[in-house]
Amino acid sequence: MKIKKLMIALLAMSTLAYAQDDNRKFSFSLKGSYFIPYSKTFNKQLRPAINKDLNALESYLKELGLTSYLNEMSRMSGAFNFGGELEVRASEQVGLALGADYAFRTLTTSLDSAGTVSSVSYGVTETGKIGLSVIPITATVRINLPFSKIKAYMGGGLGYYFARYTEKESWTWVEGDETVDTGSRKTVATGDAVIPHAEVGAEYKLSSRVSLLAVIRYPFGTIGSFKIKKSADDPAAVGQKLTFYDSDGVLRDFKWELSGPALGVNLKIKL
Repeated sequence: MKIKKLMIALLAMSTLAYAQDDNRKFSFSLKGSYFIPYSKTFNKQLRPAINKDLNALESYLKELGLTSYLNEMSRMSGAFNFGGELEVRASEQVGLALGADYAFRTLTTSLDSAGTVSSVSYGVTETGKIGLSVIPITATVRINLPFSKIKAYMGGGLGYYFARYTEKESWTWVEGDETVDTGSRKTVATGDAVIPHAEVGAEYKLSSRVSLLAVIRYPFGTIGSFKIKKSADDPAAVGQKLTFYDSDGVLRDFKWELSGPALGVNLKIKL
């Protein structure tokens, strides 16, 4: 009977110790990074087409005698990224991290023209804005590297990437005291894809429970198409692919090439 009671006590103690050990295996991280996707379609096809049209309009207005200021659409060079992550350590060497991020970037363009022609004042304003955002939901397997002076890891996994494209345009043409033409339009499209990624990182302990991680994650893939969810000037386009004409007049599907590094810092808290 005493042996039985001892075995029960040992089993209870081992179960409690295992539960406590499990608690130390969980951690939560707040993440911040700068994501630099390749964005070939935007940078090399859509952006040049937008700027070509704006330059043509600027030239036309200058021929009329108006003075113009043009702010061209800039490149998609990167996006700020924020999120959170839950990590479970399966062993001292292997862990699984489940995370979600939100990266966004807004790019703008504008053309302002004004002047007096034949004693009549003219004013022309064109503004454009493109917003690109993506929410990656990722699962990453991490393996600690056998370094003695620094805690580092490498790993890889998959992510579900849900992206949103928003395009807004507004314009106003004024002749004398009369507004000849004014209006705006908005198009919203979304796309998604499952994309693999690789990751490396290093951890610096601030205390027994809190540490900082320097992380580089690199996805390899493209969201191959976007479907229009809202089109103010063409409701019939809803449900169709998002397309555009490049600077050579070729009709193309909009894609977002997401291959590129995300350089980040995580604040990690052991639970």
